[in-house]
Amino acid sequence: MDIQAEILIEVIVLLTAACAAAWALLAGPLRIAPKACRQYAVANGLLMLGLILNALRTEGASYITWFGADLSLIAGIIMMRFGTVFLFRLPINYKPELLLLAVVIFAMLMVPPSVESQHYLGIVFSLAAALLFVRLGESTYKGLLPSVGHNITLLLVMPLILAAVLFLVRLGLIMTQEDAEARFISIHTAEAVPMLWFYLVLSLSINVVAMGNALTRLVQKIRVLADRDMLTGLWNRRSAELRLRELNLRWQKGREPFAIVLLDLDHFKKINDKLGHQAGDAALRQAALILSHSLRETDMLCRFGGEEFLVILSGVGIKQAHLVAEKLRESLAATALRWDDDEVVLSASFGCAAMVDGMSVSQLISAADHAMYQAKAGGRNCVMDSAAGPLQV
Repeated sequence: MDIQAEILIEVIVLLTAACAAAWALLAGPLRIAPKACRQYAVANGLLMLGLILNALRTEGASYITWFGADLSLIAGIIMMRFGTVFLFRLPINYKPELLLLAVVIFAMLMVPPSVESQHYLGIVFSLAAALLFVRLGESTYKGLLPSVGHNITLLLVMPLILAAVLFLVRLGLIMTQEDAEARFISIHTAEAVPMLWFYLVLSLSINVVAMGNALTRLVQKIRVLADRDMLTGLWNRRSAELRLRELNLRWQKGREPFAIVLLDLDHFKKINDKLGHQAGDAALRQAALILSHSLRETDMLCRFGGEEFLVILSGVGIKQAHLVAEKLRESLAATALRWDDDEVVLSASFGCAAMVDGMSVSQLISAADHAMYQAKAGGRNCVMDSAAGPLQV
């Protein structure tokens, strides 16, 4: 074996081993995206095993070193894709990869596992690797796009697409070059050193992309913790205040109308006292679900605190806010919470307010809050705005 080729093989083996250990650490003690990190750890282990088996090839026939090496490498790429799918919680479909793996195995069994078949095996492996890197790039693109935008996603996916293109180039060279075995298939010769450098950069690149995916997913979770209410999954008070500031700026610049509806679940303390806090949590989750189904996509529903919810309505005035509040009231009152053997009919008191000249965001919230408490004083389960009496039920 050429000494430079041997050194490069050892470096790639150490790199993949270190990456496997790092992903295992993230999956185990650190518990960061454990399912995805386990897949990435196994993927690097398979890549390392495939390279070791490839380096052990001799001129003699061996299913382990000739077929096992390529299958380990292919399985490693497949596991990298599955890790990405788990990481971003994409819809998973094992069939394409399993079908490709079955086709590769069938194609390999058509020839003897020896040096006489390396040209044919190189073609099969290159084609399979190119297809799998396209699939890996596709999953990475779908996972990253909602978080970082089109341009940055393309930049992060580019190493995977480039890998697919280079394997197709390798396929073409194997099919057309007379000395393809020494330069593009065998990893023992001096002529194979450029190809080994490609494998080294590839091993590093796919792990860098995977780490970028993991960091993106971690940032997504941090954003959820910062912007969402953990119990109901709704936007939290911080997010509501940011949205109100944004709409207030639009109002100041172009007089784009907006309104809010503040509601408080009626007799919520009795639910907690009679049925327990778990029942109270269930009531909040059910109310959140019912309310969210009754709103437009452009509306924003937030858990404002305790049993209070805030609805932010863009492009509407006080009359439209009344209609929305009444629709929410009817939807909420029409559904009962079943808890063990008890049934609790949910209702809420609603207060509406719309932005007018000279009003600040805090004054808008105070107006809706005052109207909501007037609704409670007026008998609950009714709607009141900041300038009129309750809409009788």
